[in-house]
Amino acid sequence: KLAKILVVDDEEDFLISMSSILVDEGYEVITAQNGTRALHLIDEERPDLVLTDIVMPDVSGLQLARSIRQGVSKLIPIISITGYPFRDDISVSGPRLVDLYLTKPIQIADLLTALAICLEGRIIT
Repeated sequence: KLAKILVVDDEEDFLISMSSILVDEGYEVITAQNGTRALHLIDEERPDLVLTDIVMPDVSGLQLARSIRQGVSKLIPIISITGYPFRDDISVSGPRLVDLYLTKPIQIADLLTALAICLEGRIIT
């Protein structure tokens, strides 16, 4: 079985399309439309990787990443997605807050490569 991925984005259409792509690739997918729900699901579901938008209304993707890094799931890989190509906010957030980032619109090949890189060497049970 492939990894369980938590996809976090405030745009429902993006969640639906991303879920469809990942399920077709054999991943188990859970989704959250905000950072608060995402933190709850991380505790409940123990995903193998988090794929999160950066710009969201309640809790930003970087705030979510910071919360994850301070919790029991601190080693979980995080891939951030942003519609904004500038990366200053990500680079100043410190090392290891986010493992990789992708810009929208996401190329499926880039997404699958990023997932493979982040999940490589992890034991999926």
